[in-house]
Amino acid sequence: MKKFLFSAIAVMFCLAASAQDMKKVRGFFDKKDWVKAKESIDLTLANEKEQKNWEAWYYKGLIYAQISKDPNLKGTLPDGWMQSFNAYQKSMELDPKQAEAFMAIRSYPVFDNYLELQREGNKFYNDKNYAGALESYKQADQVGRFIYKNKWALSEVDTILYYYAGAAAMQVEKMDEAIAYFQKICDAGIGGEGFDVCYRYVTYHYDSKKDEANAQKYAALGRKLYPADTYYDKLELDKIKKKGVGPDLFKQYEIVLEKEPKDYEMRYDYAAEMFNWLYMDQKAPADQKQVYFEKIVAQLKTCISVDPKQPDAHLLLGKTYFNEAAAIQDELKTVKGTTPADTQKKADLKKKMEDKMKEALPYLEGSLAIYEAMSADQMKDKRTKNEYKTTLYLLTDANRFVGNTEKEKAYQKKYDALNQ
Repeated sequence: MKKFLFSAIAVMFCLAASAQDMKKVRGFFDKKDWVKAKESIDLTLANEKEQKNWEAWYYKGLIYAQISKDPNLKGTLPDGWMQSFNAYQKSMELDPKQAEAFMAIRSYPVFDNYLELQREGNKFYNDKNYAGALESYKQADQVGRFIYKNKWALSEVDTILYYYAGAAAMQVEKMDEAIAYFQKICDAGIGGEGFDVCYRYVTYHYDSKKDEANAQKYAALGRKLYPADTYYDKLELDKIKKKGVGPDLFKQYEIVLEKEPKDYEMRYDYAAEMFNWLYMDQKAPADQKQVYFEKIVAQLKTCISVDPKQPDAHLLLGKTYFNEAAAIQDELKTVKGTTPADTQKKADLKKKMEDKMKEALPYLEGSLAIYEAMSADQMKDKRTKNEYKTTLYLLTDANRFVGNTEKEKAYQKKYDALNQ
């Protein structure tokens, strides 16, 4: 009986001591004496029995958050926001109903943890400390998932947080983490300005991994939300190009250019692919040669209208007329007969050939004028210098063909000077 009595007294003493400890904690908290409040709650939780007290953990969360807010004290607690959050979590584990009721009374103070960790991540990101940003965003997400799980607020996909977390992960080359964040946005079908990069990047990731099913899945999602975005069409263009140049590739170029009619580089590349296929590879069917010649001319004239100061389109258009004249010359050589019909055909072909060569001249001259207006530094570029030489070579040959002897000699002299 005595043993039982002493045990009961001991329990009563412990409960009284516990209540007294928490009374001190609450008192310091109410006075906003955060230093003493922290000392008091740390001493309280150092007692093994108090570690099962949901209220002690709840107050630890509150106190550590206040220290983290205080500009003069936060340096003493570098990970204060996460310690505060972990304390709130522990409180909820021990007594969900009581802890949630106290959370509600103070308008869910755990939201401060979420917002401050996100702000911290944003500051790191703006300072280009991407590793620090990623860590802070991860911590903010832990808090956010806790808030969402308890149905206090937020959504299943924390859109802005995941976007910047993915961007930070990209900067530190943690690609798997970047993909994980961006994919959450894609799987939720989030659209709007800026989020197009998520769909692009996830599509690219799976395409580079040769995961065709997922690459197509995310490309389809991206196309649906951003129908004017040509990224997916260009990705398809690259795939087709690897299979070889031909009509399928040309059709894909048309799809891209329909959406981006002023894309000089894309249009020029399209014309160059057709030029090589028609004149270098000589793979165009005989009955389609004229069609492709006209397509090349049309594309390059559009390039010139888009950006007349670029020499490439001028030069390639001059080459196209020049090569077409050479192709007609080859056809002329095949006419061996001497009948009136043969003679007429030769005359027609010769006239056509001369006309094409004359059409080459103004575009080659336009190309030359642009090159000759370039600075010495620009002309140091190997490709630029080679294209300049090509222009002079073609102008020399074209003027020789049409009988402009004086111009032929002038261009030949410039060409020779470059080869000395």
